[in-house]
Order: sequence, then structure tokens, then C-alpha cells
Amino acid sequence: MLKWIIRQEVYFLIKGIKNIDYVMIIAVALIVSVIINIYAVVKLNNYKYKIEQQSYINMEDVKQRNERNMDILLKSIEEGSIKNEELLKLYKNYDVITGDIIELWQQYGAYTQSSISFFSKNIKTNKIMENDIHGKIKEYMLAILNREMINEKSKLQLQSQDLQSFKSMYEISSKIYDYLNKFDEEILKGVTGEEKEKKVIKEHYWIDMLAGIYNISEDYVNLQWRLEATNTEK
Repeated sequence: MLKWIIRQEVYFLIKGIKNIDYVMIIAVALIVSVIINIYAVVKLNNYKYKIEQQSYINMEDVKQRNERNMDILLKSIEEGSIKNEELLKLYKNYDVITGDIIELWQQYGAYTQSSISFFSKNIKTNKIMENDIHGKIKEYMLAILNREMINEKSKLQLQSQDLQSFKSMYEISSKIYDYLNKFDEEILKGVTGEEKEKKVIKEHYWIDMLAGIYNISEDYVNLQWRLEATNTEK
């Protein structure tokens, strides 16, 4: 009888230890799962931040290059001509701006996919590619450069269609310049440097700026650009 009692006590003791082991295993598994989930969330947030950080960099680049273009365009219109070196600067700036804006639209697409639609910012668009005014101007600049190489001229005389195109380009640059400056003055007043970058990223203000540029460009989608490489003028 005593042996039977001892066996039972040993049995329940072993069973109790096994139950404790099971609880410990489950607890450890839960802790590990929570840690993995937290790590995944942190990594995802860091990834999203880096994407929007690049969006901020792209938007600042658009702003700076647009200002440079505006200065060149104004001087050229006032003088009635533009040197080939300045034409090349315009082409390079429009080329980079086009790439920046394409990246911004890609980043906006990634933002909308990873955000809850009810709370996310939304840009009302028709056809983005048809609205790519900077891409069209880049092609126009390339056509002018090719034309000047064929004619072996050191500068382009701004006349008729070319003059009107430069005036339209200046008008577009001026409107974008005014819009972005007004945005800084009203929404980002007194905020500069790293603090400005963090605020633009946190509030996704680069999307508002992209929408503003899109709306300005929309007014010029029907402009015709002279893209032939040869110059028929004598």
C-alpha cells in the first residue's frame, strides 16, 4: 500500500513538472512571437520613414532646380536669346526634375498601398503620364540642343514659337515657385533644417506639394512643343 502511494506521488510530481514545462514553453513562445512582431513593426516603420525621407529629398531637389530654371528662363526672355551652355543646364535640370517627379509618384503609390485609405492623403488625378509637363519640356530642350548642334550656332535666338515656349516654361516655373514658397510660409512657417524634414515626413506634406505641382501642370497639358531636330529658318 505504501509503495502504491509513493508511486502515485511520484507520478503526480512528474506530471506537474511536465505541465510546468509546457507552460514555460508556451510562455517563451509567446514572448518570442511578441518580440518578432515588434521587430517587424519597427523595421516596417523604418522602411516607410526612409521612403518618405527620399520623397522629401526629391521634393527639395525639384524646388531648387525649378528656381535655377526660372532664373535662366527670365534672363533668356529678357535678352531674347540663350547660350548653348545655358540650354544644357536647362536640359539637365528638367531631366532630373522629371526623374524626381516620377519617383515621387512611385513613392505616393507605395504610400497609398501601405496606408488605410480612409485616413490616408489622396491626390485626385486623371492621367499622370499625360500631365508629365517636365518630361515634355525635357524632350523640347533636347530637340533644341540637337538643332543648335546641326546649325553650329553658339546661342539660340528666341523668336516666334521658341519665344512663346520659353514664356510658357517661365510661367510654369513661376507658378510652382510661388506655390512651394507659399506652402513653406503658411504650413511650414519658422520650421527649417532637420525639423522641417521631420515635419514634412510626419504629416506627409510632400504629397500635398506633389498635388500642387500636378494641378499647376494640368493647365499646360495641351501645349505644343517644337520637337523637330532641324531648323528651317535661314
